[in-house]
Amino acid sequence: MFFIDQHIHSTVSFDGHSSRTEMAQAALSRGVDVLCFTDHYDVVNEKKQFVPFYDWAPARRQQQEAQASLGGQIELLYGLELGNAPEDFSAAEWALQEPGLDLVLGSIHNASKVLGWEDYYYVNFSSPEQCYRYLDDYFDSLEALMAWGNFDSLAHLPYPLRYMAQRDGQPVGLGPYEERVTELLRSLIRTGKALEVNSGKSETLMPEYGWLLERYRDLGGVLVTVGTDAHRAADAGRGLREAYALLESKGFSQVALIRKRTPELVSFSL
Repeated sequence: MFFIDQHIHSTVSFDGHSSRTEMAQAALSRGVDVLCFTDHYDVVNEKKQFVPFYDWAPARRQQQEAQASLGGQIELLYGLELGNAPEDFSAAEWALQEPGLDLVLGSIHNASKVLGWEDYYYVNFSSPEQCYRYLDDYFDSLEALMAWGNFDSLAHLPYPLRYMAQRDGQPVGLGPYEERVTELLRSLIRTGKALEVNSGKSETLMPEYGWLLERYRDLGGVLVTVGTDAHRAADAGRGLREAYALLESKGFSQVALIRKRTPELVSFSL
């Protein structure tokens, strides 16, 4: 089995707990063959602050340290999780000028300015009506991100449900957004972008991932990336096998390995 993790964080991220070297060592010990670091740059951050510039220096330094420490035992790629780009595309474009980028994950972590740039993690979701107000806004942001298009894989599409349904127990899902989801998937396919299966936070247990993957497959989608979204060494490699099993159960036999922002299909079998 060839395990690829294309979504992982280190202490370069504000919420990371382990260095890139520590994350890579842990991933290697758990059988990961390729690891792409995708630390956070959120154009609007968790404090609801606009961040016009991203400092790449810590990522460069830790990437070099990890490469030197692991000595080629595991392939280490250089990426970014670009969050909330629709809040200022010029800032996002500036960050993407970094040489040597392998993968850019596109994600939305915060509500738009209309809802006060609230980070979903910090919102107390207390009713379905509130949840759907935020989900309406979320899909507006996703569609703006998709129209811009300067990313390689769309990260954790059901993301707000981590907090609405899994944490706060609200009876909500993506069902009411089926048409909008379908159009997003069509756009990914048309523009050659990948869809991520996020194995962290028990997301592969969400019923949404089942029909998302079925719809994507039926529309002709083949580019899928898998990432643990781990933020500490203890979680490196978490859920990868389950994510691959989910893909296999939905008719996929390949994943997309993205290097130098170019996808290559890699076969797998469990």
